[in-house]
Amino acid sequence: MMKRILALVLACLLLGAAALAEVTGPLFQSDRMSDSDTDRSGTFTYTVDRLEGLVDLSGNVLMEPQFGDLSYAGEGYYEATNEGGFNTSALVTASGEAVTPFEYSDFDVLSPNWAIGVVLEGTNDKDASDYTVVFGEYDYAVIVRNDVFYLPEKKLVGTLERAQLNRASASATLENWLLVEDRAGVLTAYDTEMNAVTPLMSSSYDPELIVKSDNELSPKALYSAVTGEKLSDKAYESLSKLDGGYTSFYDRDSRLYGILNNRGEEVCPPTFGIIYSTLLDGHYFRVANTDENNKSLSGLYDLETGALTIPCAYDNFYMYGSKHVINNGYICVEQDGKLGYIDTEGNVTCPIQYNRDSVDYFGCTLGATDMTGAVTIVAADGTVTQLPDVTELATKNKLTQADGYYLVVKNAEGNYGVVDWHGNQVVDFVLDYSASVYDGDCLYTGSSIYKIER
Repeated sequence: MMKRILALVLACLLLGAAALAEVTGPLFQSDRMSDSDTDRSGTFTYTVDRLEGLVDLSGNVLMEPQFGDLSYAGEGYYEATNEGGFNTSALVTASGEAVTPFEYSDFDVLSPNWAIGVVLEGTNDKDASDYTVVFGEYDYAVIVRNDVFYLPEKKLVGTLERAQLNRASASATLENWLLVEDRAGVLTAYDTEMNAVTPLMSSSYDPELIVKSDNELSPKALYSAVTGEKLSDKAYESLSKLDGGYTSFYDRDSRLYGILNNRGEEVCPPTFGIIYSTLLDGHYFRVANTDENNKSLSGLYDLETGALTIPCAYDNFYMYGSKHVINNGYICVEQDGKLGYIDTEGNVTCPIQYNRDSVDYFGCTLGATDMTGAVTIVAADGTVTQLPDVTELATKNKLTQADGYYLVVKNAEGNYGVVDWHGNQVVDFVLDYSASVYDGDCLYTGSSIYKIER
């Protein structure tokens, strides 16, 4: 009954809500739902008769309830289990299609191409164990073998014994190659048929492009560190690994760094004193140069345009969610301990004047609570709004994948609602438990999914 009442109250809001936003739904309802991994997966699990299924942020059922337990494994795949004990899990797609047999206790999904299924057996010898067991006759578990799957073909391509695998990673420059470091520290590269080669690198943490000479007399050239293939005759120094298969290189003449793509092509000339390793929004790297006072200042280099989109003028860029620096078209920047916003063309849209230690960052919104308990929000376009009925900015997780345009708030009676970045009430204080806003403005209330239209 409470669920139905909540739905009716939210539906009534459609009549009274300002033209700014409209709440539609519920798009989906279930007595038992979970958003424990929604930030990564973009899905919710729901339970019917003790079986779990999946629904997306738009309320579409992706998988009917069919597994006793579902947990997100990464890259759009899930670990599914129907019974207890060792080696009873399979890797499945979001639609429920099994990619592996139900023969595994754990999975390591390395990339869209590679996954490893782990087979365990119980032990009470802590020193010889790899896992801790919570329930059952054994306190620990040890790895028996590691089965390697090539995911595009849903195919088991080989098996690595325990001693053969300490850590593994997908090649960042060659999508069909797997890098495996054994327990002795020896690195091996495998292709999709599990043919092995010895890569020209000592660790999977090393860059996958290297510079070497074929002999003492020949000049240095650029090579793939995975296959040994020569990529170009141009030599570089001090190559460093970046996200996404990119590599930074050092130019001795200019004493600056540039960027190579995974084919060894220059996508950024040597221009910057620092290039940070994290790839932002899929095509930006944070870069830095020093000013006349030798202070390091950061900007954003756009790989798509091959240009410095944001000049090197800021101490820091803030990220909301996983590697997202642009939220609702705005970027939160820091100068001398103060926060503000710029747009994607570098124009200041919100004065850079808010003490970083006094405000919370929510994507395109900043929030603050003063000594009296008054709550104020600052939108990325510079609009400042005090929220008179709000006692807490209760956005469940500051690292959610939403962009901060909508915020979950709490009043003195302990009820929850939703406001937009200018403080306009979108959902009145009708929720008796917290809610979350996700990508695509999906409002999740714990048992229902709604859509907020901007």
